[in-house]
Amino acid sequence: MWDKNRPLKLADALCFDAHTLQRIIDVDKFAASRKFGADLCGNYAPFCSVCDKQVFDPCSTAYRVNARIPLIESFFDSTGADDASVIQAVADVDKYLASEGFGLDLCGRYAPFCAVCDKSQPFPCGTAYLKMKNAENFATKALVTQAGGELMANVPQLDDALTQVLESDAEDAENTADGKAAADKAAEDTSDVRIRIGIAKRRFE
Repeated sequence: MWDKNRPLKLADALCFDAHTLQRIIDVDKFAASRKFGADLCGNYAPFCSVCDKQVFDPCSTAYRVNARIPLIESFFDSTGADDASVIQAVADVDKYLASEGFGLDLCGRYAPFCAVCDKSQPFPCGTAYLKMKNAENFATKALVTQAGGELMANVPQLDDALTQVLESDAEDAENTADGKAAADKAAEDTSDVRIRIGIAKRRFE
């Protein structure tokens, strides 16, 4: 099976041309298929997900296409563009040139944001990129860090009402007999831990 660190002959082959790399992958894939007792074509390596068997040297082409995908997000990040139409224009040119170079249509396997692409949108690539970045930004801001013995969360202001409901529920639970018993037991179990964990405080940027 494919391993980017083993066998070493595959790593050494990356400086070879596409045809030579294809032959080396073929040999390794054949040996692995015999070992597992099944044809591993299509399940041999991560780059099989972007493979097009109709192109010349499909394995090495897929490897190169797959290696290029993570670089695209950084490429767009470096432009600082936040307009879907502008991003679409840049993507169209770059995707066209890359498709010509690889000899296959990269639509759907061009960048990480292809996973959230909706081709019915006016600017599908640009919209997908912005959608992915918004999701990443939300996830980054939602990372929880522990500071000063309290749980601190840096998240967007989305639901003050929900926060109030959660706080109210927590207070109600403490006021009930069962809630008090549970709280007392939890306090005993964590007598050595002096970290107050409660409703996360929001820090807004």
